[in-house]
Amino acid sequence: MLNDPPGPDDLPDAPTGYAALPPDYPPPPPGAAAGTGQPRPPGGGTARSPLRLVLAAVAVLAVLTAVVLTVWRVGNPPPVARPSLPATSPSAATAAPTPGSTANQDYPAALSAFYTQRLTWSPCPDNPQHRCTTMQVPVDYAKPGGDRFMLALRKAPATDPAKRLGSLVINPGGPGGSGVEYAQYASFVFSPAVRAAYDIVGFDPRGIGASSPVRCLGNSDMDLLFSADPTPDSPAERSTLLADVDGVTKRCAARGGVRAMHMSTGEVARDMDVMRVLLGDEKLNFFGGSYGTFLGAMYADAFPMKVGRMVLDSAMSPNQTDQQEMTYDIQGFESSIDAFIGWCVARPDCALGHDKAAARQKIVDLLDAVEKKGLTTSQPGLARIGEGWVGFSIFMCLYSDTSWPTLNKGLAQAFAGTGDILLSKGMSVVERSSNGTYAPSTYLQAMIPVRCADWPRSKTDASVLAEQRKAKAAHPLWARMTGELYDNCRSWPAPGRAEKGTTLAVGAAPILVIGNERDPATPIGGTKQLAKDLDSGILLTSNHDGHGTYYAGNPCVDSAVDGYLLRGKVPGDGTTC
Repeated sequence: MLNDPPGPDDLPDAPTGYAALPPDYPPPPPGAAAGTGQPRPPGGGTARSPLRLVLAAVAVLAVLTAVVLTVWRVGNPPPVARPSLPATSPSAATAAPTPGSTANQDYPAALSAFYTQRLTWSPCPDNPQHRCTTMQVPVDYAKPGGDRFMLALRKAPATDPAKRLGSLVINPGGPGGSGVEYAQYASFVFSPAVRAAYDIVGFDPRGIGASSPVRCLGNSDMDLLFSADPTPDSPAERSTLLADVDGVTKRCAARGGVRAMHMSTGEVARDMDVMRVLLGDEKLNFFGGSYGTFLGAMYADAFPMKVGRMVLDSAMSPNQTDQQEMTYDIQGFESSIDAFIGWCVARPDCALGHDKAAARQKIVDLLDAVEKKGLTTSQPGLARIGEGWVGFSIFMCLYSDTSWPTLNKGLAQAFAGTGDILLSKGMSVVERSSNGTYAPSTYLQAMIPVRCADWPRSKTDASVLAEQRKAKAAHPLWARMTGELYDNCRSWPAPGRAEKGTTLAVGAAPILVIGNERDPATPIGGTKQLAKDLDSGILLTSNHDGHGTYYAGNPCVDSAVDGYLLRGKVPGDGTTC
């Protein structure tokens, strides 16, 4: 029944079919899912791992900032003691590369204490087959003798040491996603062949998760981001919205202090180069998903000669302008909502009816009604929710076609005036408990410091505002999902990154950039732009819905990515699966 709570087995009726790559990339044997040895579900394609989907939800990327914070761009924590760098005695459990080795060259002398520290790996508490450790990096690379971040690392060792090619450093995006958690589920995220050949190494970026966390938002701040009216209808309502979010941004800066001013992706990229040397790798092999593609691009641009085999999945370019991002955002959302509507109207229980043309307007009307009246819920402390929670939850259900049944049930319940299903979805993504507390690991804690450092401040000249108004009028559902367009970083006390707008990573080895044609979070336009902006970018697209491309249901993509990671074989630029 439509009003039953959604369950983990809510799956689409049939998976999507795919075109084939050239013969160089043979598909898995008939009847087997790519790289798993498991039976393929009826209708073709590969079943998505439930844990893979959880990780995709954790990897909430930059575009989502516009939904969560209703923006265009999108007490003090206890001090972290500054420990001494570990001694470099030869008795350390796992030593750094020996002085003079290839992996240990080409770093500034002022940073030698960081590049020569030794990593002492020990069994992880939850899985003794994995290894955990920490490493230190300077809070401010311009002042390496000052305060330090302690970064948490987790390694899933190569399952076949005889085939080991090195380390594969991974990042799930966010910003704010945990790479340590990502590595914990390495067997669900990477094929057995990749797992056999690489140590999968995940880390929590500086200020995030277990890496000297900067917690600059309280529970009330995060609730305010969802309770504020994202579509103000009057100057007074708009003024209230701007004041609320500016207040959250100012409080984050005050609570986060100096460390919050040093959580940029550019600084994380420098941390990864220290990590590369400590892992003993001459070049960095890297897999980044979602906002992790931004990290990969920043690393490649800063250290092009140190790029090994790099895969950027569901991408965005550091060169994207406001107008380009708006265009990609519209294209990604429209294609994703159309795909959901097409699936829904073919079902006998579709909450939107059976007329494609009318279905979109029904969602518009629902959001307008929610803005006026809200939805009732049984959640303590959230007896009534508004557009913020509802729009965010709808958007998150578009991340994967496996969430479409949940969205259908949630919409049906919402049309009846109740928001329990949609609220449950939204709360699970941001890790809000029923008692109103958010998990310390929620990506929301990192969203403001990272985004405000990473992106140039938005332009608000008359021509830009006119283009925004035109786009909102032409795409009313997108406009309601996105909310008011403005820069939430305008009250952040530090400047954003300077615009680059030139070719990235000149001289780097081939970088494989992949993405789904219908991705609501990192739209395919941004993926195509990054592949073009990278001097050595190779584009591979998947005719698929949702966010996350590799090991997510397309054997053609999996074969191509594995061929590149394992043998250095890149598909032809522009290949479509």
